[in-house]
Amino acid sequence: MLPMLSRNAMLAPSASGPIHRLDSFFDRVFGEDGSFGLAWDNVPVSMWEDDDRIHVEADLPGMTENDVEITVHNGMLSIRGERKPEGGRNYFYNGRSYGRFERVITLPEAVNADDVQGTLKDGVLRLTLPKRPEARPKKITLRTT
Repeated sequence: MLPMLSRNAMLAPSASGPIHRLDSFFDRVFGEDGSFGLAWDNVPVSMWEDDDRIHVEADLPGMTENDVEITVHNGMLSIRGERKPEGGRNYFYNGRSYGRFERVITLPEAVNADDVQGTLKDGVLRLTLPKRPEARPKKITLRTT
């Protein structure tokens, strides 16, 4: 459970005492609004395949295409970005995750990185990664003898 920090001015000690320093530490770690501000602890991801493609979906609520960077390199898919809190708000409670995140996934097959396609709509990132020809299943025709 995260600590609850009071901002009641009548109960606050002087701005130079040990409690103020402790409050400053918690502000740096948890954010001034009480939210955990270092990074997302988890980005939910689903991955599946068909014969020709690998499909990936990631839940990124409140993010835009400018907030996310996708790379494919050496059999690894990286999804990274940052979600920033809205400015000017004085939260009573904030259970949302903010900060930088990175999710790195080892791809199960070789993909053609030049033809990867992606969309970000309604908070869901959808990626289609075409398999390289040598990674696609090949049907073997049997001959009768």
